[in-house]
Amino acid sequence: MKRVVSILSLVLFVSLFVTPSFAAEKEWTIMVFLNADNNLDSFGVTDQQEMSKVGSNEWLNIVSLIDRENGPATLNLIEKNKVTPLKEMGELDMGDYKQLVSFVKDMTVQFPAKKYALIVWNHGSGWKNVDSTIIKGISYDDSTGNHITTAQLTTAMNEIKSHLGRNLDIFSMDACLMQMLEVAYAVRSGADYMVASEETEPGDGYPYDKILEKLTPSMTPAAFTKEMVAAYDASYNGGSQGNSPSTQSCIDLSKIDGLCDALNGFAKTCISSSFAPKFKDALVKVQKFYYKTNIDLGHLVKLLKGTISDEAFLNAAGKLEAALTASIHANGSNGSTMANASGLAIYFPSASYGFDKTYNDLAFAQENLWDEMVQDYYVKLTAPAIIADVEGGNVESLIEYARTANENNREVTNALIAQLNFRVFAEGGCGVSVQDNVKSIIRELKDK
Repeated sequence: MKRVVSILSLVLFVSLFVTPSFAAEKEWTIMVFLNADNNLDSFGVTDQQEMSKVGSNEWLNIVSLIDRENGPATLNLIEKNKVTPLKEMGELDMGDYKQLVSFVKDMTVQFPAKKYALIVWNHGSGWKNVDSTIIKGISYDDSTGNHITTAQLTTAMNEIKSHLGRNLDIFSMDACLMQMLEVAYAVRSGADYMVASEETEPGDGYPYDKILEKLTPSMTPAAFTKEMVAAYDASYNGGSQGNSPSTQSCIDLSKIDGLCDALNGFAKTCISSSFAPKFKDALVKVQKFYYKTNIDLGHLVKLLKGTISDEAFLNAAGKLEAALTASIHANGSNGSTMANASGLAIYFPSASYGFDKTYNDLAFAQENLWDEMVQDYYVKLTAPAIIADVEGGNVESLIEYARTANENNREVTNALIAQLNFRVFAEGGCGVSVQDNVKSIIRELKDK
């Protein structure tokens, strides 16, 4: 009898570590890439417990890969009221996109399903500037100092799609500040829907029990993402997570190319005209998030439509609003400070010196006109005002610009220098002392 029990135990043990080729396909597999190797460690444990309140069942698999602070990573099957370790993975670099790809590949083989949702759990930054060091991305691993960049998200999603032979149904980020058009553009070819937050998330993050209890075997991904957003929104509006300002939205990634077409039309119209003062006023009022360079795109367009009467602009802005409406599948927000969060953020620093030049390396920036429009705005806002002051004999605004000039606003600086050379020296009209001051400041600007 002892031998029979031992054999059965061995079979059970092996089944946890060896992928069965005959695993039954279920309706749903939810995969959570849970990078808690940082100061969010305790929240990771709590969130797995929340998942277990629902747990896997005959039509649902819930699996997690958690890497804890100062501890080994474990692969887990989330069952009803318990978290069952399937394998100890040792110390992993959860900031390596290859680890994310490997997790998804393994789990979709071991736990096949008709519909897949992938949740990346960790800190997120959207676009973040700390002591002049630009840190962009998600899944920050404190042990290695590594993280997954926006470009690596594209690579990861493409590799996952190649493995599956189709898109992930849902790509979700239980992290801060990731619901940006730049990120949606990066993952648009590898998933159908993207769920994330424009703003920072409270430490409790997703209310996994409230989200998972809404899922049914026949529910479509489109319907489930709406439930995800609604459950998150309700949980921070006096619900299970208390009361906190919050945002959560879902983007239909199939609409992103159309949205970018409308955005490019909007950018062309703005570049061909001069709305800089109106943009300046709008940027003061627009919905901003924890990093003030992240603004709500829909709210910006709404503000501009209220102050610009140009027919071509209104036509382009209307098309952009329609494209945003089509793209934002679900949206929720809590708190007066988030009242104008409409579901999708974009990068737009209010001052040229705050524009991170590495933004231009993004696929989104290289393939769309948003960054050109932003730089055009800086030039149109900055140069005419400074030229007018200089021609009036006042170089104070030029001195102030030189004080803040850096490599990030080199494009604006070059345009300003060109206009100064023409207006001050080629056309003349300025006194000798002003010209001498301008010459000195131009030399300074060229060295910036």
